[in-house]
Amino acid sequence: MVSWEFVEEALVGYGFPKIFTQLVMICVTSPYFTVKVNGEGHGIFAGKRGLRQGDPMSPLLFVLVMEYLSRVLKCMGELPDFHFHPMCKHLKLTHLIFADDLMIICKGDTSSVARVMEALTHFSEVTGLVANVDKI
Repeated sequence: MVSWEFVEEALVGYGFPKIFTQLVMICVTSPYFTVKVNGEGHGIFAGKRGLRQGDPMSPLLFVLVMEYLSRVLKCMGELPDFHFHPMCKHLKLTHLIFADDLMIICKGDTSSVARVMEALTHFSEVTGLVANVDKI
C-alpha cells in the first residue's frame, strides 16, 4: 500500500496542476470501510493509505508510483559499482514492469545486488509501499 503523502508528492513532482492534484487527493483520501459479518455491516472506519481496488484512477496512480521506481533504478544503473547482466549491458536494462509485476535484472555480484537492495529499500521508505517479493 502506497502512502497518500507520496502520491501527492509524486503528482506535484511530475508537474500536474495544483487543482488537479487537489481533486485527485480528495478522491484518494476519502474512503470509508465497514466490516461485514454474516452479511451485516459492523462499524465504519476511515482508510489511512493505499489505492482502492476497482477505482478507475488507481492503475494510473500506480503507474506514477512505478515511474518513480524506474527513475531510482535508472540512477542505480549509473553507479560505478553496479554491473548490468551480460545480456542486458548493451541496452543498460535494469528492470521490466508489466501490470503489477516487476523483474529486476543485474549481474549477480555482491555490489550489484547490494545496490538493487539499496534502491528497493529507498523506494519502500519513500513511498511507504510494502513489496511482495516472490523470488530474489
